[in-house]
Parts: sequence; C-alpha cells; structure tokens
Amino acid sequence: MRGLLLVALAFLTPAAAMADIAPPPGGSTAPAQLVAFVPPPAQIACGQGSARLIEGAAVPPRYWQPYIPPVAATGLTPYAPPPLASSEVYTFSVDTEGHVTDLKRTPSANVTIPWAIDDQTAIIASWRFAPGAAASNCSIDLAPTATPLNQASPARLFETMATAPRSPWPGIRKVLGGDCDSRRRPQMIVYPDLRAFDDKSVDPAWAGLRYDIDANGVVRNVKVAAQHGEAAFADTAASAVAEARYFPGPARTGCFVIFTATPKATPAPARPTGESFERPQDACKITQAQLNLPETKMYPPAFGKRRVAGWAMLRFDVAPWGQVGAVEVLAAQPSEIFGNYARNMLNGARPTAPPTGYRGCVVPIVFAIPAIPEDDY
Repeated sequence: MRGLLLVALAFLTPAAAMADIAPPPGGSTAPAQLVAFVPPPAQIACGQGSARLIEGAAVPPRYWQPYIPPVAATGLTPYAPPPLASSEVYTFSVDTEGHVTDLKRTPSANVTIPWAIDDQTAIIASWRFAPGAAASNCSIDLAPTATPLNQASPARLFETMATAPRSPWPGIRKVLGGDCDSRRRPQMIVYPDLRAFDDKSVDPAWAGLRYDIDANGVVRNVKVAAQHGEAAFADTAASAVAEARYFPGPARTGCFVIFTATPKATPAPARPTGESFERPQDACKITQAQLNLPETKMYPPAFGKRRVAGWAMLRFDVAPWGQVGAVEVLAAQPSEIFGNYARNMLNGARPTAPPTGYRGCVVPIVFAIPAIPEDDY
C-alpha cells in the first residue's frame, strides 16, 4: 500500500518541483563488519546460588554495516552512526530442573544494537544448567566486538551464514570470492539425509561446503569450508552435494551451500496453576473453546527457530458482546516475550460471553514444540 501511495504522490507533484528533489541516496559508505560475542562460560555468576552450564549454544556472529550516507548534506554536520554496544547484558534465574527462567535483557543507552534481540534471548533460553539447587540474579554479558568483514576468518563467515542459510549475504559472498553469483540451472539436486543429526543438541551441527561446477554441469572439488558438531554431518552433506548435476554452461568456481541440523527442543519451565492467580472478586468460568482464539496462532519466531517452549498466564475481562479488555500478563516463562505474544493473541479473540460478561478470567497460553513430523523430510 505504501508503494501505491508514493506513485500517487509523484503524479500530484508539479514537474518544476520534481527538479529540486535530490536523487535517492546510494548504499552506505561504512565498511561492513562482523560482530562476535563471548562464548557461554561453564560457570555463570549469580546473586544467589551458582549455575553450571551443561549444554548451551554460543551466540553466532552477526553481519553489521552501519548506514552512512554517501553524500553529506550541504551545510550540515556529517552523520555519525551511534557506536556499537560494548556490552549486552542478560539476567535470568535457573530453576531446580536446570531451565532458564525470568530471562530479560538489560537495556543499553545511546548505543547501537543492530541485530534481533529476540534471537539472542532465544539462544540463552535454550541453555541447560545442572539440576539441583535453584539460582537467581544470574547475569551474562555477551560483550559484542566488531571486526572488519574482510579480516574475518572463513569459518566465522560461514558460522554467520549458518543462522540463515537461505539469505543472499552479498557482502559475505563478495569476501569469500568465487564467480557463482551468476547461477547455473540445476538438473538434479541431491538433498542429504540429515535426520540422524536432528533433535540431538541445543547446539546443533552445521556445515558450510564449497564446490565448483564444470562446463558439463558436473560438481567438482567439494570441500568442507567450515563445520560445527559431528564430523559425520559435514561428510553426509558433502557426499550429497557431490552427486548434484547442472545443465551444461559456463564453468563456476567457489560456489557454496550451508546445511544446519534442527536443534533439540527445550521444554518450558514448570507452569503454576490458574487457581494461584484467582481473586475473590473474579467471576469467570470460560472454557478454551469459548475463547474463539484466532486460527493463526503466532509463535515467537526466534524461539520457534530454536525450538524453545514457553507459556504465559493472562488475566482479562470480557464484555457482554465478546470484546476482550484489561488484559494483564500475570507470568511468562522463560521470557516475557511469550507474554507479549500471548497478549497479542488474546486481543484478537472473540469469546462467547453471557449477558453480564466475564470479569477476571485467568487462562494459560502454552507455546509447545511438537515433535518433528516424519513427512517433513
């Protein structure tokens, strides 16, 4: 709709005025960088108790290119982007089962956080600590540091791309080299059977492969450029790539492809009963069927990608005509993000209510990770 509006405005603007409009700015003049984060420590500092990490994935590097206009506006101070954050602190607790709870990010002022915060949060939420005594007021600083993209190792570049294997990554592709930007039409693509490596670890295996294509369409020189996890994962992927064939055409070198395993599901922390939140003045006997929740139930994307389960307990009122109001998130685990998504979902509900409506309804919204269906392969 925005594109249509811009077209309409262009037709309504006098031709003489159009000549005074500067051309759209080009790409940023700032060099691209790779932002790395500290690996998860074996022992986490906590205010009460201690937390020993037994399984956890590291936060992968992020591609970052701050925007600096190629041409500075006349008479104005050249634009300088905010500095990159030198710290990114998350606080959380650990329950007796070793699950992360109460996970929050500490806001940083006057700094740039140019990546999706939910992605970092979901990774930390998937960490598993030694069960036993609970710990609270735990803290970790991811301490981001930036390196020029052309100085980053190939392994780091492939690790970055493994977070979104299907993204184009033009900046990283340029640094890695090769002439595979012009695609060759595939004749036969062989997909590796990697089911044996799925659902095994919250830190799943991945592999970045490089290969060439000769003029006859035969794949040559398949090499594992970078890998993480079991070596057999990369070997299985490489064997399949070597069997692929393309239609005859110009030879290509330095092609690459990335495969990732599906992470192991992380169960949600224990959930309290709704009765523990009920108040004497509440008057609500609504059932789940009567809620009439939207058919499309949005799962927090970053947590779905990491297969982290969660829940939220909500209190709300219902008007006699079915309008939901006074929605309150009573609790949400392992992160308040689940509470935000549950609230949005409930705001779209249209419950069936009696003439007097409902007051103080308390319901749980559970975000569960289903098993990987066999027909997904």
